[in-house]
Amino acid sequence: MSLSELSRGVLVTGVGAPPGLGTLRSLRQADPALRLVAADTNALAGGLYEPGIEHTVLPSAADPEAYRFAVKAFCELQDLDIIIAGSEAEIAALAPVARAWSEAGLRVPVAEPEVIAFGIDKGLLLERARRVGLPHPQTLQPTCDADLTGWDGGFPCVVKPRTSRGARGVSYPSDMAELRAVWTETSTEHGPCVVQQLIPGGAETVYTIGSLWNRGDLIVSTLHRKLQTNPPSGGVAIAGETVDDPELMAAGLAVLQASGPWHGLAAVELKRPTKDAPPYLLEINPRMWGFGYLMTLAGLNIPALLVRMLAGREHLVGHIPSTFPPYAPTRMVRTWQDIEIPPTEET
Repeated sequence: MSLSELSRGVLVTGVGAPPGLGTLRSLRQADPALRLVAADTNALAGGLYEPGIEHTVLPSAADPEAYRFAVKAFCELQDLDIIIAGSEAEIAALAPVARAWSEAGLRVPVAEPEVIAFGIDKGLLLERARRVGLPHPQTLQPTCDADLTGWDGGFPCVVKPRTSRGARGVSYPSDMAELRAVWTETSTEHGPCVVQQLIPGGAETVYTIGSLWNRGDLIVSTLHRKLQTNPPSGGVAIAGETVDDPELMAAGLAVLQASGPWHGLAAVELKRPTKDAPPYLLEINPRMWGFGYLMTLAGLNIPALLVRMLAGREHLVGHIPSTFPPYAPTRMVRTWQDIEIPPTEET
């Protein structure tokens, strides 16, 4: 059956960023007849103006209750039956109601709140990694300036917010004096921070294990690495390629299994500075990964598989390649696309 026969319509949120936009394009490519509605909190998000796709603007998920009310009302009004959220904030807002909504017919592929927390809070994830013995950078989670005296992981080190996205709030102090100053400034602006050992290597040493789960059962997993980021020190990937490395794949899935059970989409970032070094855990993203469209280009359309999974495991039969890995060697680079948008009344 086609995707349009399995769903009345899909709301794809966060289309101003690569995860949502890639999901939108992957679904449109899989079945042009599938009804798609693009959504974002920013009325100027590029994905809202993809040709031939309906769109709407949603309130910020910073107010979870208001966000849930608006999303549910919109889906009921538009007769949509699947929500694929593209940002951590939206996923955190939907997690408490996802199972109940799904059982009522509005399918929301999101794990339970206590699992989603591992993708939101780096400190929580790193503590779990430490407890189960998974490789991770040496980490200190200070609660006050005095705790910084316990840092013995060398310099330069990394200071990052426990709940940051991308490279927001990330700094690399070169000595204890700078560490104290940076930690004070970052924690004031972003909340609790972690101090970590700096793992050497550029963007090309960062790998992402993407995965699709059905209530704790793994459907499929993928692996790619970054080739270039903006900024170069670490951030949004602007070029990447698929990878075939069973050891790295197993390391990433071990992190997800230790923090699950997952439902829907989840991705793990690992950094392996050299081929003979262990892969160090960086973070989990509890959503479609930024380079998800790379896998669509490589022959494995993860968003399409997600829609099929939500309709029933039987609809996946014949749609997952029998080869391993289930995708072809592929490289991708992101480029600008200029889209004309309607004028506002003020203009």
